[in-house]
This record gives sequence, structure tokens and C-alpha cells, in this order.
Amino acid sequence: MMMADRHAPLPPVTTDIPARLDRLPWSRFHWLVVAGLGITWILDGLEVTIVGSLGPALQDKATLALSSSDIGFAASC
Repeated sequence: MMMADRHAPLPPVTTDIPARLDRLPWSRFHWLVVAGLGITWILDGLEVTIVGSLGPALQDKATLALSSSDIGFAASC
């Protein structure tokens, strides 16, 4: 066998798996995935809103007097 033959491109693989998956009926599992992703999306937005609302209060001298970088670090953690 020559060295050039080892690195020859392989032929493309043909499969009918995507077509079979497209024919599957919408089931309870799909609804659970959509509901789980939707709840996660809502909770993520709520968390960002809460952190954004608490930032100015945490910078106040009467509370923790955190700097902007301290709040950014805490929010990213």
C-alpha cells in the first residue's frame, strides 16, 4: 500500500435516520422537553432581572458598598 492511499478521502455515508426521525409522532416526551426549556428560559430571565435590580442597592454605602467589578464578578459566579 502506498502512503497516498492511506489519506484518500472516504466516500460519504448515506443514511435514512433523519427521515425516520421526521416520521416519528409528536409525543409526551417532546412536550416535556419544550416545557422544561421554556421554564428554564423564564427562570434565566428572572435571575438576570433580579441581579440587575439588586446591583445598585449593593453599591450603596449603607449596604455592602460593592464596586461595579465586585457585582459583575458575583453575578458571573
